[in-house]
Amino acid sequence: MVIISSIRNKILLLLLISVLFFFAWQAGLETVYTKVLVSTTNFTLSIVNDYDHFEYEKMNELYQFRVFIEVDGRKGNFVHEPGSMTQPLITIIPWQIFLFFVLKRKSALISLGTNIGIFFLIQIIFLILLTNYYTSEVQQYIFMMIDDSFNIIALILILKDNMLYPVFRKRVVTVRK
Repeated sequence: MVIISSIRNKILLLLLISVLFFFAWQAGLETVYTKVLVSTTNFTLSIVNDYDHFEYEKMNELYQFRVFIEVDGRKGNFVHEPGSMTQPLITIIPWQIFLFFVLKRKSALISLGTNIGIFFLIQIIFLILLTNYYTSEVQQYIFMMIDDSFNIIALILILKDNMLYPVFRKRVVTVRK
């Protein structure tokens, strides 16, 4: 059921949801999400490899990934900051919540599952590519290509939704004579 029909009210609602979600994200939701992402990636990696894994740790007031890898029988680790990868969720999640206020529940659920599933899968692939950064030039190339593209991916997912469900389009009123 469509609850809000005014474009101005829709924009205000989207801004309000975005601000509230941003504060929740800063209050610890980012840590929860990133730990779920790391756990899922570690589970996926454990199927193929015994040693390669990730840890999410706080160092010098900043959170970061510590990547444990094995290259040519030698074990090592390095760090990677999660910021550019996880921050675009501040855009996607408020959009998905907003859709529940302007679309039918089934359409909003389909969009939520599709967008979050695609984004989560891309993030897992990104982290898996990070474990072979130093051993494969192809994976290094794909990693570098995706590294700063998460905001663009989030924007594409939102634009896709807005084309499928044009929530900001003015309605055309036809007058019959």
